[in-house]
Amino acid sequence: MYSERSQILSLIGFALWWIMCSAAPLPDFSGDSGFQQFVHKNREFVTKIKGDVSTIKNLLSQAFKFDDSQLLMAQQFLNIKPMDHSLCRKESCDVEGCFSQIQIGLENYRQALSLISEILPDYADQLSSLQADILNLSINIRDQMETIGITLVTYPTAENIVLQNQREIGSYLILHNLQKFMEAIYRALRHCSS
Repeated sequence: MYSERSQILSLIGFALWWIMCSAAPLPDFSGDSGFQQFVHKNREFVTKIKGDVSTIKNLLSQAFKFDDSQLLMAQQFLNIKPMDHSLCRKESCDVEGCFSQIQIGLENYRQALSLISEILPDYADQLSSLQADILNLSINIRDQMETIGITLVTYPTAENIVLQNQREIGSYLILHNLQKFMEAIYRALRHCSS
């Protein structure tokens, strides 16, 4: 049991190291002051959302007492995957592709939060507030896309992934992926502002 846990922790450590190594460089400047204001405002907003997600995740973790092996097994069983943001990590930012991926991810997470609110009614107020913030961030990004002339495309949303007997753990994993997605958006806004 102990060696399995250490192997899992080693794999998780390696995966985190790999993700950090593959992160795009983050330039600090751009000539467009309007875009810079947009980036600054929304990076602060993303930081707030990330903190709110972390708070809810901690509440769920304390309430349901998940351990790492349960989370890993449930993530594989439920096939819960993070939203794609690969176009945001390219060396030269593909703003159109990146923002489109962000829009898709935000919409999918917003819908997932609605489902999680039904599953976990004790957290409905926090989840509703988080859902509103994600909608506002999505609107900000959509407005910026229109401002810079990027075509808005509507994509199908992800399917519901929650199974009856794995609802709580699935909710936690979705929130975990949302938190990671917020970190990716933060980096993408900084990267694409060059």
